[in-house]
Amino acid sequence: MNNLIDLKNIIKSYNNEIKILNNINFSVNQSDLISIIGPSGSGKTSLLNIIGSLDSFNSGTYQFNNIDVLKLKEKEKNKFRNKNIGFIHQFHYLIPELTSLENIILPLLISNLSLKDSIEIGHTYLKEFKLEDRKNIKSNLLSGGEQQRVSIARAMINSPSLILADEMTGNLDEKNSELIFEFFINKIKQNQQTLIFVTHNNKLANIAKVKYKLENGSLERYL
Repeated sequence: MNNLIDLKNIIKSYNNEIKILNNINFSVNQSDLISIIGPSGSGKTSLLNIIGSLDSFNSGTYQFNNIDVLKLKEKEKNKFRNKNIGFIHQFHYLIPELTSLENIILPLLISNLSLKDSIEIGHTYLKEFKLEDRKNIKSNLLSGGEQQRVSIARAMINSPSLILADEMTGNLDEKNSELIFEFFINKIKQNQQTLIFVTHNNKLANIAKVKYKLENGSLERYL
């Protein structure tokens, strides 16, 4: 079986002096559930951004489902990203002027699905994520937990094969963190999607099937 993701000898540095990632080799199969922990500033977000094709690297190769990501032109990369990868961040990055429904369906509209079909699918996700009564509420008026559920729905609505989550519950209290994360993990497994998530929470990290630690530029698997 081919790897969904295959990073080989990835080096990322700034100003050719500060080495953030040092010779990273990282392979991921479809439906893998992977956590990455590590101290602040260790390069976890840089690694996720490279996997998400949001950031460049100095040397190495990156194959996504046999696509050489490095060779994609910017327009091709944007299309590739919208189709294949969903992003969830600590700061949800919702558009405050848009309603819950409008935020959720953005990826569908970007992929040129009709407004009618996008809204129909959006309503399905609102129901599934228990946000039906918040569909016309602007995102800046939602609670933190509701905002994060909208963010998760937006990341998943295009049915991407890969979800990248960077400290996705970092702004929530412990109870809401665990509830939302459990709900999220169940959706990932149900959809047979691949998940790579970064967290400082060891309890959440241990939910993953495969666990890594990133420290001093090196990525190592641990039990």
